[in-house]
Amino acid sequence: MSLQILALAIYNRAGERRELRFQPGKVNVVTGASKTGKTALIDIVDYCLGRNEYTIRSGVIRDTVVWYVLHVQLPSSQAIIGRQAPDGAATSTAVHLDVGGDLSLPDYPGLRVNSNTTALEQFLTEAVGIRANEHVPESNESSPPLRANIKHARFLLFQPQFRIADPNLMFYRQEEQFIPQHIKDTLPYFLGATGDDQYERLQRVRRLKRDLRILQRRQADEQSLRGRDDSRAVSLIAEARNVGLPLADLAGTAPEEIVPALRSLADWTPARPDAVAGNPLVPLQDERERLLAAARAAQNEIDAARSFAAAEDGYTAEATDQKNRLSAIRLYKSEPDKPKCPLCEHDLNGSVPKAEAIRTSLASLEQQMGTTTRQRPRLDAFLTERETRLADLRRQLTENKAAIEAVVAQEEAIRRDRGRTTEQAKVVGRISLFLESYQPAGTDDSLQTRIADLTAQVEALEAGLSDEQVDDRLTSILQLIGSDMTAWARELKLEHSESPISFELKNLTAVAHRGTGPIRLPQMGSGENWMGYHVVTHLALQKLFIEKQRPVPGLLMFDQPTQVYFPPEPSEDRSLDDLDDDDREAVRRLFRLIFDVTEKLAPKLQVIITDHADLGEDWFQAAVVEKWRRGNKLVPVSWIGVV
Repeated sequence: MSLQILALAIYNRAGERRELRFQPGKVNVVTGASKTGKTALIDIVDYCLGRNEYTIRSGVIRDTVVWYVLHVQLPSSQAIIGRQAPDGAATSTAVHLDVGGDLSLPDYPGLRVNSNTTALEQFLTEAVGIRANEHVPESNESSPPLRANIKHARFLLFQPQFRIADPNLMFYRQEEQFIPQHIKDTLPYFLGATGDDQYERLQRVRRLKRDLRILQRRQADEQSLRGRDDSRAVSLIAEARNVGLPLADLAGTAPEEIVPALRSLADWTPARPDAVAGNPLVPLQDERERLLAAARAAQNEIDAARSFAAAEDGYTAEATDQKNRLSAIRLYKSEPDKPKCPLCEHDLNGSVPKAEAIRTSLASLEQQMGTTTRQRPRLDAFLTERETRLADLRRQLTENKAAIEAVVAQEEAIRRDRGRTTEQAKVVGRISLFLESYQPAGTDDSLQTRIADLTAQVEALEAGLSDEQVDDRLTSILQLIGSDMTAWARELKLEHSESPISFELKNLTAVAHRGTGPIRLPQMGSGENWMGYHVVTHLALQKLFIEKQRPVPGLLMFDQPTQVYFPPEPSEDRSLDDLDDDDREAVRRLFRLIFDVTEKLAPKLQVIITDHADLGEDWFQAAVVEKWRRGNKLVPVSWIGVV
């Protein structure tokens, strides 16, 4: 037995415990009236096995229960798994977990949170024997790889009241997003179609492919460096010549000639161009700035002097004209007594300046002109000296410009030499890299041999992992399941059971294969058929899991399988007397089939049935663990109102 339930317990706030005991490896029946808590058992078990969502319906159970506990039998140990009711929250990850050889249900004070659902999931996954596995989706699928664990196995264990007669959905929680695909992806592993060593082989393929890619990259790098047919060596010779490396003339392009020539360049050392000490441009540029400033100052002085000379020349010309006019007074010895013209003695209307005053003005003018004439040689000498200095400054500027241009040309030549040296160094570097990895074509087959060996290993492993082989194994397994489904459907006298019945993984449903075509469960009528095919499908899956020793808990929980036979409002006891003969016999066939299959698979399979029906046969009554009628329920009446 990989995982079966020994006991289920609930605790109220006062610390009181209510427990149900189950027999491992057998059918266990909890029969009772409506609203007694039967349907909640699946939710409690699922929650205790690691579900985060708290799905217990609102009502008495939620109002009174604070801890849910499972006592489970594992292959080599027992475990007490406790889950605390979340206080007003929709989810919880808190877990109480004890593991040991022979455990018993704890008292309320012994319950404590010491783990979480992630750790519980990992523990149960390993405990039931689920080994490392991985489903790799097809290349055209966007879903990530999926590893089967206990969470996916739980979808195969439960058939709640609303699912056991559902024509459209076969599995627990199949209506939720992503769950149908998860069931399809993990069932091949649980059925054994992928093999227990599938994950190890898959990981080995990945490691070998990684090593193969490394060797192939190395081979590609060597071919890139050497070139095909040694073409890389020929191109390096052309590059060396283009940058001016010292290279002897070659008679041909054979590797035995080219490679030695390249080796001769491997130790090439670039010539260092003569570097100019310091930066000669700086003092030359400073000197040019000084010369330009001096030349501007000299030019300004020359311009000012020339402006002054021009103004003086204008004054001298005006003064000379005035002197010539006044000099006429010397023609007269005496002044006229009347206002008459000195030349024609014509009477004048106005007064005539006195001759003495004119002679005084003339003398003053002649004195000023003499002073001006004496200053002119000094001005001319100043202009000559400044013009000479300006010419010398311009000469120095011309020489400075020539020096700057010479330095710039020299530095440009140095830069060109350095650039060429850099290019030469790059080519020499490529030559060195080529020579380090160069192997004459055909002389080293070890790399190619290793690549071929790894390629063969990958192909051999992938052949064992191919979809075709997995599909072939899966087809055979599904045929075995279909064989059991067909036989048991006939025992239950389900419609279409005269035809071969199978489980269709693609659509997660039961199919009847008739000559006119397949009839899937949604196309079949009658709640009895829907419920019956649900039961035979899950029994057939469990039989396959057990016979092939697959890591799936040996547990099935059926809730209200007989609901399809009874009226919506049955009597409290739901006795077979309420049914007609055909339905009464159909109910007996259903339970007898479940009991028979469980006995054949004992002690590997435990079936827990919660139902209204209470058959009087001894074999049925021996399986009844509790009857919830006449006030007996999952939650004791005395707990109601306990705070």
